[in-house]
Amino acid sequence: MKNLNLKKHFFKIVLLIFGIYLTYDYFDNRKKIENLNYGIKANELRKSLNVPIIDEYMTAENRHGEFFGNRWESCREKPKENQILHAWKNVTPSENEKFILDEEMDAFRIKESNGRIRQLNIYCKIVNDSILTRTGRTFYNTDPRETLELNENGVDSVMKSWRLNYLIKK
Repeated sequence: MKNLNLKKHFFKIVLLIFGIYLTYDYFDNRKKIENLNYGIKANELRKSLNVPIIDEYMTAENRHGEFFGNRWESCREKPKENQILHAWKNVTPSENEKFILDEEMDAFRIKESNGRIRQLNIYCKIVNDSILTRTGRTFYNTDPRETLELNENGVDSVMKSWRLNYLIKK
């Protein structure tokens, strides 16, 4: 009789254990993310350098059960009307000092009045947590691509037109 009860509830028990594991893994990864010096903790430094921050709606990737805190993504791929979406951020910490910023890449998307989505990719190189150089690229995610390469002034110009004022170098 007891053997029959165990078989009857085995699937529920496995689901419960799996749910507990996923919950633990989620909160454990959040703790690791918060402790990265080049992660969310570096947002104040990013603001002072006019580098895009890691937005509160972005989550870090967890690939193959291993923690990778160097890519953050938005849960949405397309922006809403009249919204600028910070789609993703890649952080490459320094090879010499693992906990300082070195290179960052960001993607912002905007839905234009014609319904097409334009993407702005920003490439930042940070030296000694103080010197910043940036380049960029804008393009549509659909054909025709209409790619435009940007220098520092071009990046600032697009940011100004998209009202991303905190990112404009002064």
